[in-house]
Amino acid sequence: MFKKILFATSITSACDPAARVAFNITGLYGAQMSIFHVIETKGPGDAAIGVDEKSIPGVKETTSAYYADYLSKTDNCDIKTAFGNPCSEILKEIRTNTPDLLVMGVSTRGEEGLENAIKNTGSSFQKIVKASICPVLIVNRPAASFWGDISNIVFATDFSKTSDMAFDFAYTLAKKAKCEFHIFHAQNVSLTPGSKEFDQNSIEERRREKLSFSKKKYVSKMEGIGNYSIEVWEGSPYIEIVKYAREKYADLIVVAQDSKNPGSENDELGSTVKQVILRAGCPVLCMNKLKSLQ
Repeated sequence: MFKKILFATSITSACDPAARVAFNITGLYGAQMSIFHVIETKGPGDAAIGVDEKSIPGVKETTSAYYADYLSKTDNCDIKTAFGNPCSEILKEIRTNTPDLLVMGVSTRGEEGLENAIKNTGSSFQKIVKASICPVLIVNRPAASFWGDISNIVFATDFSKTSDMAFDFAYTLAKKAKCEFHIFHAQNVSLTPGSKEFDQNSIEERRREKLSFSKKKYVSKMEGIGNYSIEVWEGSPYIEIVKYAREKYADLIVVAQDSKNPGSENDELGSTVKQVILRAGCPVLCMNKLKSLQ
């Protein structure tokens, strides 16, 4: 299912929840994992930081010591380091070694909080998720990291083309894992300047229409899935997605990273994806480009 995993880490407690999940997946699926740490060459204000390749062995030793408990339980792990900008080096590693999955914590820059990272348009976190050619699994907080096997997947859709790609991946994963698969759409009823205010009857009629559309779109594609559900709720999308995932005891939320600007390394993540990552009680897998599961 997952053969090659890349775990990007700052070797700090900010990445501890992601480490727990990354090593767990490695053990569950017998995958080969690379622990990847980038030594930044620029400090505050783009000031140059003096580093050289002689420091690499020491950094690898630090990484090995930090994750010693996990490493003692697996033989399928190597440690890699690079110099430069974290975003650029992580994306370069992905292009070079084509992992099946990138696992990240709240920030590759250390103790920076996730909320600050996703509010910052130019953050490495957002650029990586937007530009990655493999799925990105984000573990946002400790509560999301107590992960066993995959038994419940929630796929959040907005019916876009990028959501279609995310569905293909989520479906294949659910089929291979033989787990429950829940397809969910949140009908946005939040008012914005210029938006139309719907009465409750109109909202419920639209919800029924979306549910009917969802069933027509997805039911015929459920071959091999023994237990699935398709539901539409109304409300603020990120709130409803998080609530629904909690109700279903989801182990994983799969979502398209951005339906409007897929693949852009410069644009920020969509607001719904940001908030789902921030608030979800389980790991969130963001899809950009279609990656097959062997």
